[in-house]
Amino acid sequence: MSTDNLIRTVHRNFSLIYLGGFPSPLNDGGGAFLSFICTLTGTEALAGFSRPKDNNGPRFRAFVKDYFPRPLDGQTDSLWGFRNAAIHGFSPGPYKVIHHRSNLHLTTDGGLIVLNAEDFYAAFVIEAKKYFDALQGDASLRAAFEERAQDPDTGVLMVGPLTGKP
Repeated sequence: MSTDNLIRTVHRNFSLIYLGGFPSPLNDGGGAFLSFICTLTGTEALAGFSRPKDNNGPRFRAFVKDYFPRPLDGQTDSLWGFRNAAIHGFSPGPYKVIHHRSNLHLTTDGGLIVLNAEDFYAAFVIEAKKYFDALQGDASLRAAFEERAQDPDTGVLMVGPLTGKP
């Protein structure tokens, strides 16, 4: 598969999985926390394509700095802490998380920054678009993408249809 076709395939599947699947948890009180986890894992997935040789922490932080909109692009360490707390400990770590309260996004409460699920998701959409747009014209980014996509230990996540034999 050509690099352009691979990029289109990954972009289509990424959009299907991460961008298309978000409205449901955002509209469910119990699913709001899951929307944060999906945003964090989606960010990590794209970070892996952008810097396949780096370890998780450095590439996640670099990706946030390079692609997240302001002021989240300056919260690389806090967002990495959030990622670890949410994924490994079912905790918001250094943040307070809410949903349906855009007016409180990025304010502070009890000394912690508040993240509103819908606004965090919007930042994620911006981040993904910025990355896929950059991928079109940046030769080094394309080479990193292809390296990660061709890695047999990571590869590319695709959702159906099945084409194998029963």
